[in-house]
Amino acid sequence: MAILKKGNFELNFGFLKVSAEVSEEDRQCAWALYTEMSTRVSVIGKSRDSECKNFEGELLVESLNSLYAFFQEARRIMRDFPVGRLEQGKKEHLGVMISQVMENVLRPFLEKWHMDFRYWWEHQSNPRLLPKDRQSEYPKLTEFLDDWASVRYLMRELQKELIAVYRLVDVGAQESASCISGSPI
Repeated sequence: MAILKKGNFELNFGFLKVSAEVSEEDRQCAWALYTEMSTRVSVIGKSRDSECKNFEGELLVESLNSLYAFFQEARRIMRDFPVGRLEQGKKEHLGVMISQVMENVLRPFLEKWHMDFRYWWEHQSNPRLLPKDRQSEYPKLTEFLDDWASVRYLMRELQKELIAVYRLVDVGAQESASCISGSPI
């Protein structure tokens, strides 16, 4: 099983093993997860940032809210996936993988940082500063962003796996190609 670690977080891609025939229901579930991931900078970072370390232009408190909203959407997608098709004891399934992402990547990050940053932002930071200057004064900013970059990197790797395993259209690649060629999307 392929396990990818980054910082304090890890993803086990062994959960994405599927049979040669991927059902349309499986693809729709994977597409729902892919859509939520690909439309949130807070989850996968900026497309031209291969290391997922560019937080420029982001209001971090809003990006944290978006990451938390993604957690809730991932839970909904997992809940909506047809569990009746799961074989007893089978652990190689997209729903199981979503659970592992939530348990090993998203939840540890949110538990460590969401409350701490939000408390600092609301009660200790200087509200008279511009938001970008205000958030740059967070005392734990370097560790916070390093952890977040690790989460984004793992989520981007998961996104690539979803595209390959479930034969999804890579919207990001099409967008990049259109930008390079100058043609509209």
